[in-house]
Amino acid sequence: MKDSKKISIIGGGVAGLAAGIYGRINGFEVTIFEMGKKTGGVCTSWEKAGYQVNGSIHWLVGSAPGIDFYEMWKELGILENLDFHYHNSFIEFKNIEGVDVHFYTDPNKLQQQLLSISPADARLIEDLIHNIKFLSDANFTMDRAFGLLHAWDWSKVFMDNMPAVTALGKYNSMSVRDFSKKFKSKIIQKAFENLWSPDMSMSFMLLQMSYAANRIAGYPIGGSGKFIEKLTKKFIDLGGKLELGQKVKKIIIEKNRAVGIQTEDSISHLSDFVISACDGHTVLFKLLGPGHFDEATLDAYRTLETFPSLVYFSAGFNWTFEEVEPSIIGFNIKLDKNLQVGNHVHERVTFQIYNFDPSIAAKGKTLVTAIIDTDFEFWKKLSQKGEKPYREEKSRIEKELLKNLEREFPGISEYVDFLDISTPITFETWTGNHNGSYKGWLPTPNSTKTKISNHFDNLKGFYMAGHWVATGGGLPPAAYSGRDAILQICKAEEKIFETE
Repeated sequence: MKDSKKISIIGGGVAGLAAGIYGRINGFEVTIFEMGKKTGGVCTSWEKAGYQVNGSIHWLVGSAPGIDFYEMWKELGILENLDFHYHNSFIEFKNIEGVDVHFYTDPNKLQQQLLSISPADARLIEDLIHNIKFLSDANFTMDRAFGLLHAWDWSKVFMDNMPAVTALGKYNSMSVRDFSKKFKSKIIQKAFENLWSPDMSMSFMLLQMSYAANRIAGYPIGGSGKFIEKLTKKFIDLGGKLELGQKVKKIIIEKNRAVGIQTEDSISHLSDFVISACDGHTVLFKLLGPGHFDEATLDAYRTLETFPSLVYFSAGFNWTFEEVEPSIIGFNIKLDKNLQVGNHVHERVTFQIYNFDPSIAAKGKTLVTAIIDTDFEFWKKLSQKGEKPYREEKSRIEKELLKNLEREFPGISEYVDFLDISTPITFETWTGNHNGSYKGWLPTPNSTKTKISNHFDNLKGFYMAGHWVATGGGLPPAAYSGRDAILQICKAEEKIFETE
């Protein structure tokens, strides 16, 4: 492979590694600068008491044919020798006003379940299922970078998928919470409010349910650790250079062109292109500074809502949980009493019980995790008071969550191998994410209509990738944004974009 020009990539997460792989495939000399001691960013895992904690992945959209992302994952070397588990349930709700609700991935089974709860909502349920099926038949192409698509390209995408576009348009201005209020049944209302974030666009939620229905989004056995291991290996095998423990403090700009980066050790690394695949706030407001990005981008950063900061609970149990139906999101239970986490109050919590992945715990043992919304400022102020109050608050949350698991699984407290809490301060320290927000922009009705620029007219040679240019978060948008950046660089260089 003959190298041509150099690309410096800031960040060794999914977006950075994807950009690095496509950069090497297309003959560029690529170096990734990662501030951490290992690759992955938010898509990470760690060892704890003999368990491999899955810190990120619920599923991988594009794990099977039927969507263009499948080809991308093949190109990135993910799918070879990787097993997937396909869930039959999206989420399992325990005791919503005395009723257990099974959110099946099969639309027909989901329809029967919801109708059994509320026949009075038959018309709304039928419409929901109808639109999930329409979206299941659609395929929105990713042949070209979004930034290179013209009006005719978009028109063709819409015409080829008109039923799906109609379905999305109907729900695009509606949040999941808004949609839930349409049901007469309080049980179904509460189920929808607890799916993911109730402020998400309902059209985004429908897409996720269509992926599950098509069984094109499976959980990769081994979780985040195995996934990142394969991406990193592909990049290294292609001759990419990886600089770990190298935090970038400046993007070098000469005559309105990015010409490299400077690391914290004050060493300059010159290159022909720079791709930032890290926290957008840091890049725009610290590494670049004013005058290098447009007003529309600044407005987006001022107004769009981000995913909330989170507390990440993980625990290891010498327990098999055979009675729990595996699901994509997890096992949602009502708490004995409301749990305050920062300034957020939670009535229910969803636990992901990894009884479907034997590779991340020893036989007879099971990893359990929970993602709980919180706020950054609370934890920042608490951490500034010292280690003792910070640890005490984490311990309080651990004990409350264990107590509620004990109620569901009597005796389990005697079988604890470890309990652990990561806070927004943890995420900020290890990934640099603004306010510990783990996925960037929340896909609200407003943000899904907003195009986030990945490059700027008055700054040549610079591109952005990752969740800050891809509304909604998740693995495919992150990887695709890295692919997108290389495709546009190839266009600027008048090179044919290669995928293998």
